[in-house]
Parts: sequence; structure tokens; C-alpha cells
Amino acid sequence: MDSVYKSLLLRYQNYFIEFYQLLEDKAIIKQEDTALAEKVKHFLTYLPDLAGEFELELDFKSQTGELENHWQLQLSHDGLSVRSFTVDGLDETDEWYFHYRDDTKEYEGNLFTDGDWDLFLEEVAEVDDFDGQVLSVFLKYEVAG
Repeated sequence: MDSVYKSLLLRYQNYFIEFYQLLEDKAIIKQEDTALAEKVKHFLTYLPDLAGEFELELDFKSQTGELENHWQLQLSHDGLSVRSFTVDGLDETDEWYFHYRDDTKEYEGNLFTDGDWDLFLEEVAEVDDFDGQVLSVFLKYEVAG
């Protein structure tokens, strides 16, 4: 992990932690994923300086019928991706997104400023299971020895 990538992680770390905490507060993390969730939380809190390969994913989904809304954080040795998107049948629409590729040192998106992040996190906070919405969280944590 080079200094550019590490500085981006540090810049957005509090937002990553807040995203995790919003999901934790919703109490939708499955009991069998509790240990995995704690590893994800620890990683986001301390951002270890990893030299090897790693992959972390936190995907929050609300679903009503065929309509799915996702808020997703993916971190790996290759870069990072944060986005919210809607899937309606075969159509996928990005709403908020920020992507950084470590190999090219390039980033793109519309999720840069504190105000953008506030809106992203506000969307997550407002989602609940009323009106038949089914909420779920997918977690992935893989760190090479």
C-alpha cells in the first residue's frame, strides 16, 4: 500500500467507520457473521499498513420486490470503491460512487466532499424495514497471512 492510497484511506476513514456503525445500529448483521464483522470493524478503525493482498467488503442492501438498493464499500490491495446503486431487473444505476485504482493512481466519482459523504450516510441512516423492505448485509474479509 503506497502513500497515496494510505492517505486516501485516512482521509475517508471516519466515513467508513460511520458507515459500519450505521449498519451495526440497525442490528441486521447475522449472528454467524459477528466475528467477521468485528474483523471488518477493527480493520476500518486501525487501518493496518498491509504489504500483502487483502480484500474487505461491506455491502448493505434493501430490497422491495425486484428493486434492490445497495450501499457498498470495497477495499483491497488494488484500490477502493465506495458506491450506492440501484438494481431494477437487469438495469443498474450508480448514484454515489468513488473509485481509486492503486496501480494507476487514478480516481473518479462524485463522492468527494464532506457534504457528499453526509448525503451518502444520511441515505443509509434513513433506510429501515418498513413497507416490506428486506434489509441485509454482506461482509467479506480476507487478509493474506
